[in-house]
Amino acid sequence: MTPTTLFNRYLWLIELLSYSKGLSKSEIDSRWANSVFNDDGKKTIPRRTFIRMKDNILNLFDIKIGYDRKDKKYYIENDISECNKNTQFLLSAFAVNQMVSENRDLADRILLEDTPAGSNIFLPEITTAMRENRRLSITYQNYEMQTAREFEIEPYALRYFGRRWYVLAHTDFHNSLRLYALDRMKDVKISDKLFKLPEDFSADDYFSRYFGVIVTDGKAENIQLKTSDTRAKYLRSLPLHRSQKEIASNLFELHLVLTDDFINAVRAMGTEVEVLSPKWLRKRLLQDAKDLVKKYSKKL
Repeated sequence: MTPTTLFNRYLWLIELLSYSKGLSKSEIDSRWANSVFNDDGKKTIPRRTFIRMKDNILNLFDIKIGYDRKDKKYYIENDISECNKNTQFLLSAFAVNQMVSENRDLADRILLEDTPAGSNIFLPEITTAMRENRRLSITYQNYEMQTAREFEIEPYALRYFGRRWYVLAHTDFHNSLRLYALDRMKDVKISDKLFKLPEDFSADDYFSRYFGVIVTDGKAENIQLKTSDTRAKYLRSLPLHRSQKEIASNLFELHLVLTDDFINAVRAMGTEVEVLSPKWLRKRLLQDAKDLVKKYSKKL
């Protein structure tokens, strides 16, 4: 059995139990018999296999499957919403994949966002290099480059944003960390050269001051946003940034480095949000609005 097959089975069991108040072994077997991931056609999961699945799920995802002896049902002890972001991302992606797989007859009625061609084609090579601390030789061409060029990077971390995958990497040429979009890579090769990841490096800490993938040396600032009632509900359910807090009704405060990624997110909310501070951002958005009015006021 391949690692991918095993991984899918673990995710299947987590997703199954996370949407129930508990299931007996016979109920789990019944669901398994009809699962698209049951590629060997067995009607039940052998008990030893089931116990091994529970142990591996705990080790891989830090999710504990408990057993209620009174009701004779298995359940997830953890609060899934408190799992780390990677686990939540995997579970979400798996749920979508399972839903699409089980409803192929509805394919023309289930619409997903398009992703750039090649946005994840080099993920296996990059994750392998990250795991083994090996350099990568990439052939890369961003939108500002006239031709592609080949150079080596030291892959530190992967980030997914705006329907694209990016690798955060160190290069000798820049002697700093840069982000490279996977869909702009023409070729990727794992090198025999090793690199040492700094002991104090944390991808989570590195991106904690930023929104998106634009990273600068600027200082983090306090931002206050006044929103409409409807927009406030969206921000409460899906915060813009980890620093976001509601300091008054419909008044949100964030602390981060202001980049175009964040400013564009604010622009996208239109008149449903008003920037109260910092003043320079308020003035910039005001000027943008004036320029927009001027552009659209021209006669066609």
